[in-house]
Amino acid sequence: MRLLPSVCTGVDARPDYATLDENAVVAFLKARGLPVRLERARADLLYVEVQVNPDTNEWARLRVAVLASPDQAGRELHDAILQHGSGSWGIHRANLAVLGPEGSVPDIVAFMAKTKLSCWGVLTVGGRDDDFVIPGNYREL
Repeated sequence: MRLLPSVCTGVDARPDYATLDENAVVAFLKARGLPVRLERARADLLYVEVQVNPDTNEWARLRVAVLASPDQAGRELHDAILQHGSGSWGIHRANLAVLGPEGSVPDIVAFMAKTKLSCWGVLTVGGRDDDFVIPGNYREL
């Protein structure tokens, strides 16, 4: 499975090498016109709720962890996905790890198409006993 480049039309998908904080993902979602709510859990952890369906007032909760480096963020996301198991997923960009709510792969891909988060970061989805990256436009080395 892969996401078509057309999903990211109009989104700058160049890798980000800066040290980011939670405002990076919040600004990205707000720029897409998506309502967000914030809840700070700790200095390095924030919950970002994004409205996915205004008709039903449905919100998705994202766990945004701010780490010291891209390597730590990638490892943190990988470990979190493995802990939560099949149906878990997340996005990694620079030093941020964003864990999403559990769902089916079709639901995750639909959420990615709506929010364009897969254009903002690297999408990783949990399998039975490992996780896998769904290729999209955003990549980091």
